[in-house]
Amino acid sequence: MMRLIICLVFIGFAEFILAQSNCSCESMQDYIAQRDFDSTVKHKPINLWKFAKALEEDKSPRCLAFSFQLKAQVQIKNGQFDDAKKSLDREKFILDSIRCKSASYIENNLTLGELLMLQGDYEGSIATYSKTVRILQKTGNNPMLSRVYLGLSGSYGRLKDKEKAKYYANLAYPIVSTLSDNESKIDLLAQLSARYYKIYQLEKDKNYLDSALHTVSFSYVLARKIQYTESYLQIYNLFEDHAYYNRNFRLALNYLDSALMQTKPSYHWKERGAIFGDISDIYLELKRYDKAYQFADSNLVYAQKVGDPYDVTNALELLYNCAKLSGEYERALLVYEDLSKMKDSVLNIQNARAYSQLSEKYHRVRKEKSEAEYEQDKRLLQQQQQIGNLKWRLILVGSIIFALLAAYVLMVFRQKSIKQKQKRLEIQQRLNKARINPDFIYNALNQLQNAGLTQGTDYKRQIQSFSKLLKQVLDSTHDDFMTLDREIEFLTFYLTLQRDRSKNAFDFSFEVDEQLDPSNVCFPTMILQPFVESTVLEGFSNLKHHGELKIRFNLKGLNELEIIIEDNGKGLKAIDSSRASEIINDRLYLLNKLNKTSSSYLIREKTGGGVSVEIFIPLITKAYAEELKKEGF
Repeated sequence: MMRLIICLVFIGFAEFILAQSNCSCESMQDYIAQRDFDSTVKHKPINLWKFAKALEEDKSPRCLAFSFQLKAQVQIKNGQFDDAKKSLDREKFILDSIRCKSASYIENNLTLGELLMLQGDYEGSIATYSKTVRILQKTGNNPMLSRVYLGLSGSYGRLKDKEKAKYYANLAYPIVSTLSDNESKIDLLAQLSARYYKIYQLEKDKNYLDSALHTVSFSYVLARKIQYTESYLQIYNLFEDHAYYNRNFRLALNYLDSALMQTKPSYHWKERGAIFGDISDIYLELKRYDKAYQFADSNLVYAQKVGDPYDVTNALELLYNCAKLSGEYERALLVYEDLSKMKDSVLNIQNARAYSQLSEKYHRVRKEKSEAEYEQDKRLLQQQQQIGNLKWRLILVGSIIFALLAAYVLMVFRQKSIKQKQKRLEIQQRLNKARINPDFIYNALNQLQNAGLTQGTDYKRQIQSFSKLLKQVLDSTHDDFMTLDREIEFLTFYLTLQRDRSKNAFDFSFEVDEQLDPSNVCFPTMILQPFVESTVLEGFSNLKHHGELKIRFNLKGLNELEIIIEDNGKGLKAIDSSRASEIINDRLYLLNKLNKTSSSYLIREKTGGGVSVEIFIPLITKAYAEELKKEGF
């Protein structure tokens, strides 16, 4: 029975290894690495389509799946939503057939979420985006994570859920700001600016209008820096939105003219039509109805070229409003009737011609596509059969080896796991005992007793600070993480009491990087207080000059928090940092073990006197801290 179980375990393990080998594609990984971190990659549809065609020739099923992903991206940019959905379904079918891990579906989910949002299925878009959030938070793929947050903000904004729209936009901002300077960052900044405009429409809070302008300005500077001219069209439109909302119509017209210069009459039909419609709206605001009518007519022409009934209807309504607002009701009626007939005749002629051409082209392409898909499926099936034969050969040989090694490996693994759990419990117990120095509490009570006898003016304030400090200490025995604002509050209470005891022998201050949100940034408790305690009690003891203690919190790189504690005390020889070092070593051991990071710290003596402590830990959000707590940190 034991051998049967071992064989079944090995079969599953072998299938997993083989499945994951099929889920790799070197060409895809190289492309993604360039796309996310190298500003030389151009995201033009023609380049994506060429790369997709090249991937079709690769024998790897994963490469074939990714070719459909790239085709879907091009089809979405061209407004071919039905074709994009088919390409995404095709990609998912291949991923299902080779049994890839959930991380392999990230690209598929992101593109599908964008497609559903463009089609108006906002609930479906939110559900699709949400599938990838937890995976991306663990993998640390910031470019994709920012796309998800912006997608969620956009969908919630269209559902008029302003709180969630703000929440996800605020999550996206610090991530997008720290990305490498490339085309992807520029596009994401433009999307973030559009999200801020949507939030402004919902709340009418001008702070979001300013945020939108700041973000698109940042995007424009980067676009000019790396010559990403393809983004100018969207950027100028976003500048125009800001000018329009501030009713600076002259400036808005200038931006629309700049946007129009980035378009090609033979290609950007939809974009040019939208620009002419915006210009017409502005002239209506300026009560220049002849000009408004002229651009509304151009809007209708491009709407008819695109052939979208929704755009044509909007163009006709705009044209009708131009005539009606000018007081020319007869003209308005004639224009509406004439343009309605023109729309019907133009659409009928275009549809008649297009139908005969598309019908022939459809059958030809469909036949070629069906044959190509059949050959691809046949090739894929043959590969699966070859893999299946190889799999059973490996199982036959490996089961014998595995039967001999499995029991030994399981026993070693179990003993190692028990030792690690025991070490964690010991460390947690030591940390709970070292929450704060008991001598401090005893001395503080004596000080309060003496102050109570004299009934000084600071007595009430000291009592309040001491009670709040004790409450923080008791609360921290149950919390493994503390937010930055709570930690600053805790240290403020502690240092205020110590300063009162020393008769204002020192001052202290805190500096927080503006990119950090103190209410959302977390780190393990009992990291800073032991160092601060050593500085105050020993470094500032009998100091001849006035003491200065500075604590700074900085964002280092993409996702690392740097904490610097500096003083002008007596230096390392005068203090005993062993207790503080022991506590932070225990804390960082637990953090590195569970989070698989390389947190570290450095204690050194400053040249001009005093001590500097530098601590480097991963940037942990409140949501991620809750996950770590559930996993046993």
